[in-house]
Amino acid sequence: MIPPPVQLHELLDDPIGPLVEASELEGFHFVRRVVTEWRDGKNTFSAHGEALLGSVIEGRLVGICGLMRDPYANDARVGRLRNLYVLPAFRGCGIGAGLTREIVQRASSVFQVLRLRAGTRQAARLYEREGFSVVGEMPECTHLIRFPITPGSGSCGSRQDGLTP
Repeated sequence: MIPPPVQLHELLDDPIGPLVEASELEGFHFVRRVVTEWRDGKNTFSAHGEALLGSVIEGRLVGICGLMRDPYANDARVGRLRNLYVLPAFRGCGIGAGLTREIVQRASSVFQVLRLRAGTRQAARLYEREGFSVVGEMPECTHLIRFPITPGSGSCGSRQDGLTP
């Protein structure tokens, strides 16, 4: 059984290093960018509703995924799932899906829309299995999920919030 994701409050070289190395061997540079931006304070996933989650198995960090306000949208109601990466040896056992589900759950209480850009077909299939819809007309977004508006949110239960994908 896979333990639930945990929120990461620091990025130390020892735990994150193997993810940086493995991701770069696959041609992905976003994990290093997560570390660099965290260390220089540009993005620490610490604003309201944001989080960087990790999947830890037997004391080893094997996957990460972030939630933040979407930097491509000028709207605080739009969140972004970012930087999902799972070590190759741990893929196929539900870690990516578990991280994604936790991000979606957290996002649903803060944002009205959660967007992302899938970098591979494999990632796209994962997101589609987790309820994301394909978006074709935006270069910075391949998938999104909308959350129901709850009573008291200011829109009287209607979906006329002006949000575009």
